[in-house]
Amino acid sequence: MLLTGHLLGLVLSGALTGSAAVDFGGRSVWQVPLGVLAVAVAAAALLWRRTAPVPVFGAALVADGVAEALLPQAALTPALPCALWVALFSLAAHGTARRALGGAALATAVLPLHGIPVPGTGDDDAWGTLGDDLLAGALLHLLIVLGGRLRRHRTARRAQVLGRLAAVERERRAAAAAERERLARDLHDAAGHHLTAVAVQGAAALRLADSHPELAAEALAAGAATGRDVLDSLGRLVAVVGDEQADGRAPHESVPHLCAGLERLGLPVTRTTEGRPRPLPGDTSVAAYRVVQESLTNAMRYAAGAPVAVRLCYGDGELTVTVVNESPAAGLSVDGGAPLGGSGRGLVGMRERVEGVGGAVRAGPTGSGGWGVEAVLPIPGARPRIRALAVDAGVFVLCTALPLLLSCAGPDPLLPDLSATQLALLTALLVAHAAPLFLRRRAPVTALAAMMTATLGWSAAAALGPLPFDWLAPLALAWTAEPVALHAVGAYGPARPTWPAPVAVGLVGGIAVGLAVAGDPGESAGPGAVALFAALGLATVPWLLPVWALGLLTRARRGDGGPWERRVLDTVAARVGEAVAGERRRVATGLHATVVGHTAALVRHAEAGLAGTADARTALTEVTGGARKALAGLRELLDGLEEPDVPAPVAPVPGAGPAAAPGPGPALVSLPAPVDDDIPAKKEADA
Repeated sequence: MLLTGHLLGLVLSGALTGSAAVDFGGRSVWQVPLGVLAVAVAAAALLWRRTAPVPVFGAALVADGVAEALLPQAALTPALPCALWVALFSLAAHGTARRALGGAALATAVLPLHGIPVPGTGDDDAWGTLGDDLLAGALLHLLIVLGGRLRRHRTARRAQVLGRLAAVERERRAAAAAERERLARDLHDAAGHHLTAVAVQGAAALRLADSHPELAAEALAAGAATGRDVLDSLGRLVAVVGDEQADGRAPHESVPHLCAGLERLGLPVTRTTEGRPRPLPGDTSVAAYRVVQESLTNAMRYAAGAPVAVRLCYGDGELTVTVVNESPAAGLSVDGGAPLGGSGRGLVGMRERVEGVGGAVRAGPTGSGGWGVEAVLPIPGARPRIRALAVDAGVFVLCTALPLLLSCAGPDPLLPDLSATQLALLTALLVAHAAPLFLRRRAPVTALAAMMTATLGWSAAAALGPLPFDWLAPLALAWTAEPVALHAVGAYGPARPTWPAPVAVGLVGGIAVGLAVAGDPGESAGPGAVALFAALGLATVPWLLPVWALGLLTRARRGDGGPWERRVLDTVAARVGEAVAGERRRVATGLHATVVGHTAALVRHAEAGLAGTADARTALTEVTGGARKALAGLRELLDGLEEPDVPAPVAPVPGAGPAAAPGPGPALVSLPAPVDDDIPAKKEADA
């Protein structure tokens, strides 16, 4: 493509100049083949730009330098600079950062060969022309290097994410197997030994009832106490199923499967994470998880089909969880009469959890007719980093103290003879303009918008008269805060594309300059100057792109991926979380269907025998039988864990009511049953 474009450019330039085709527009015959050869060498070298980026860049640089040095501009086309740019990008994407920066310096060093006047050749403006072109070339080459480095980090990140996605099935199976093993062990500890003891003791008491009648009362008392302990243990085991989904994991890892699950049910959910995610204490993670869970559940209940936005913002010392749903569909309402549930208990439960960890919850209708919940959770031990605070303070001082000193002090101050009131007002303006820099990590878009608003207000006030026109000079010196905020948007901004940020900075800068020109008493420019300079401000966007790209590179080096990576990681977290939750649901359903019912019946019969409302021998027989049935149900439940796609036991328990049949569980692997074999009568008698 480069070679074809070069030849086509030569033909078109010869035709436009009206020269004969045989002399190629007045060019020497040897110059044309040399230019074609240089382009061919550079273009052919690009075929190996991924495997050998350094030699390829050297070949492109030499070809461009030789052609520019030996051939006139009439014999050249943009093909060689394009080849050099592609080689520089490949060097940054496939080589080291040091080599890429060195390549950018070399590419900038050959710019004087591109027809730029060199000082000492008789051109009075040579120094200015050379400096401007070198600066523009350096920025262009820096932008290419930043783009290549960003490509390198994103390629590595995507390879890592794809590798994790390929292993998600293995992770899912491993997580499910680990959860089965843990649940089996907990069930064995919580119920297996205790129920076995009840069965053994009851059988022994029945066998010795005639000779030792006092053993019946002891066995009934022990059976009732042990049964209650088993019920309490199983109740705790089932109750913590939901909380354990978030325990030990930060909300940005536990929340995605909630959003993914509701998306599959048709509820449009968007999730964003701001700040730097980090691990949290277990109770704080559970509180954040429950806030999102309860809010999403009630959004689905009371605002079916309305979009929901979930936002997790990690700040300095706190985590802010925000869930906002838009106005519900027709016929549904979200109002203060039944917030987050018909009786308001959902909000009460959330408030109790959040306040239990020292946080606060706010909930209420939004201006658009929807409902919003915001929870602020403290992060124990988290404090603003000293280095980050020092950097922010240094930038703030640079953008306030330096313009103030240059305006009021020094041998040639910009604003001499300022009164104390004017000095205080100027200081307040500079502080207000630079203060959003302290928010650039937590809310970079808001910080940049606040700075641009302050810039426009200051410029308009100086142009229209409320402020002295000369006060625009300190604003120009303080404008260095905007590039800093622009870098923060790329480095800490939202996952969505942030390319409008440099466009907005350039546009606002152009408008500010236009207001200055329109309000200058020494100029005759009218309001049209604002529109003209706004357009010129857009022309400065390429100069701002390196700042924004450097922020994107900072984000990539920190390991934060884009929307694609976030969607993949959310899918991984959701599938692994669903596998674990599926095992817990199966076990919880099986416990309610069999073990819990038989154990509850066992306790009732034991208490009836102790109270004298039932015959002691009959009660003891029922207690022993209930313990054996509970053990059989536990064995059935654990046997189901050994077989793939076997649903939990759903056989009705006498007196316990019917149980709902769950769906088939995920694929399971073999697991040795940890519960002892059923105890035959001989073993009971021996015991």
